[in-house]
Amino acid sequence: MFSPRSILITGASSGLGKALAVSYANAGVTLCLTGRNEMRLLETVREVERAGSHVFWKVLDICDATALQNWIDGLEQRISLDLVISNAGITGSHEIDGSVETAKTAHAQIATNLGGAVNLLTTIAPYMQRRKSGRIALISSLAGMQPISDGPAYGASKAGVIAYGEAMRDHLYKWGVSVTVVCPGYILTPMADQFKSWRPYEYTVEQAAVSIKKAIARKTALHAFPWQLALGIRIGKLLPWKLRRLVNQRFNYQR
Repeated sequence: MFSPRSILITGASSGLGKALAVSYANAGVTLCLTGRNEMRLLETVREVERAGSHVFWKVLDICDATALQNWIDGLEQRISLDLVISNAGITGSHEIDGSVETAKTAHAQIATNLGGAVNLLTTIAPYMQRRKSGRIALISSLAGMQPISDGPAYGASKAGVIAYGEAMRDHLYKWGVSVTVVCPGYILTPMADQFKSWRPYEYTVEQAAVSIKKAIARKTALHAFPWQLALGIRIGKLLPWKLRRLVNQRFNYQR
């Protein structure tokens, strides 16, 4: 069983990121945690410290490539990161009256969800290449496999994470660095509360963290869950567009 001793997680101040940090917390494990909300991030820090972990933490925006680079460079002078999880993300949608989401809203999601993953991977990958070891997990979404019509930029950003992760996995393989792309469905988090539609097979953050940890340990290339929704998406791609559209409307953010 894969037992990383030094782990970096972005978006660790709440939701899935916090659950992942707590699930990996243990005596002898060093956790490097970052998020944008200092108060909530410190709550995570205190919880994992109680579990026995040593913690390095920093409040930063992963869109800031320079700040992220400086932080990781400093960490790597002290420890060698075994596992890095790119989890930070935001969402958005069209307006309730049907107005198209603004360019500002769309670009913010792309910059955080895709740009943040790029910033993180390009910073840590050279260290792992030199060591010829390491694991990277990129949190995408089932929306990257099948976008939701009233969240186009979110789907586009997550689809970008899938494509970027697949390409980087192939590239880094010869250095012994594995990349797992994770595509969760609905997870019970504050961000998910923006969804007012049907949310079948919803996971708790704890259940999702367990599933993701197993996928990382197995070096799974693409981990899409729950399997029922992932399979439905794959089958749906074979259907005529108009029929697929009728089904997809049930999953829109707003009802």
